[in-house]
Amino acid sequence: MMKKIIKRFAFVAVSAVLLVSCDWDEDNFAALSNSPDPNATYYVQFKDASKSLESGVSESGDLVDIETTIIVNILGLPQAQDITVNLTLDPASTIDESMYELSASSITIPAGSAGGLVTLTTNTELMPVGEELDLILNMDAGANSATAGLQLTYNLLRIAFCPLENGAVDLEGTYTATSDLNGYGDAISAVADGETLMISGLGVSFIEGFWGEPVIASEAISAEVAGNGGITIPRQYIYTTTYEGAPYDYEIAGTGKWTNCDAKPTLIIDYDIYYVGDTDGLGKQYYPTYLASETLGGTFTMN
Repeated sequence: MMKKIIKRFAFVAVSAVLLVSCDWDEDNFAALSNSPDPNATYYVQFKDASKSLESGVSESGDLVDIETTIIVNILGLPQAQDITVNLTLDPASTIDESMYELSASSITIPAGSAGGLVTLTTNTELMPVGEELDLILNMDAGANSATAGLQLTYNLLRIAFCPLENGAVDLEGTYTATSDLNGYGDAISAVADGETLMISGLGVSFIEGFWGEPVIASEAISAEVAGNGGITIPRQYIYTTTYEGAPYDYEIAGTGKWTNCDAKPTLIIDYDIYYVGDTDGLGKQYYPTYLASETLGGTFTMN
């Protein structure tokens, strides 16, 4: 008899919990499914109201405009009707209106959405080279404007870029390390082979001065030169050293860029030196205990 009473009590208790749970779920589902309250208070402000952006260069060396989005968000619940936010150029802006385009002069936040956007595209060819320009926009959502985030400031820069008139041949020559990430600057030489630079002398000061192993054999490394200023050094053999009478082979891999706007070209190269088969290079392994940077290299200026 006692077992039947306990079982019946347990059934009643579980049923009560299920009823409460079902009621709670139905109430919350209804709340989530209802249309937005048209009388609910909301405010609007810019999202990411501060950016610094630079123009680019295509792989072939052509100028690439700055393109980004300007976003406004609702602080509060999405609304049942579209919201229009007007944008105006602030007089403190230093960019001329001819130097950029907005996809619209106002932003519409669609009904039921939490935000809206327009697209900003620069007419980069009209911008001065190397001069940072400020685009400052103010927004107006009337009584629904937030107390902060109503002004947007984008710093826009057309980078200085001077293409190579003759391809990689323009970078042929001897170079001096004018700065080095770890204090082991090299004197290097570069010879063009199509759109590849064959570089000799890189990494010798590091392996002999820091690592303490003399180089007994080496090969010029191939560095791929891109028209947009990029340099890529695929992983490859660089030299053989000797330690306690035994030879050791090393490899190199890295990236960098070239510049050609000053009186003399420069190469900025970041690389690391690897034991054959190792995933991590010596720079990464010995930074920060013994090295100032986890990559090797620096800036090389043509003599």
